[in-house]
Amino acid sequence: MGTLTGTSGQTSSPATYGQLNTIRTLILVALVFNILAIIGYVIALVILGVAASAAPPAAAVLGAFIFIDIAFLIVAVLVMTHAWSMYSAAERGDIAALKSLNSLGWDIAALIFSGIVPGVLLLVAYGSVQDLPAAIAMPS
Repeated sequence: MGTLTGTSGQTSSPATYGQLNTIRTLILVALVFNILAIIGYVIALVILGVAASAAPPAAAVLGAFIFIDIAFLIVAVLVMTHAWSMYSAAERGDIAALKSLNSLGWDIAALIFSGIVPGVLLLVAYGSVQDLPAAIAMPS
């Protein structure tokens, strides 16, 4: 097995290719659990909306919960799009893009807003991306 080349002109060893597969799998599973969290937020939003319309005296309190649910939903969608960008970079073997997208802040946001499983998986992927070698330019 020879070296693999990413779209940005970098080479990868077989060991790096294995690391990229592990990172890609971690991010993919985190994406699945993040989507489940988003579905849960949407279901909660529907339930809160029905409850607010059925019980007008409690609408103010339920409105606050709806606002919080929408805020969490927005952040979870943003985390999902960021994780998808990381997954795409890992899929292409683009180490430079993967390292530039690797952010502890997004991983902590996933931990808070998307749940423990996606957050922990992205934190593990964060460490694995940090361990990847720097991008090596192909000789011309």
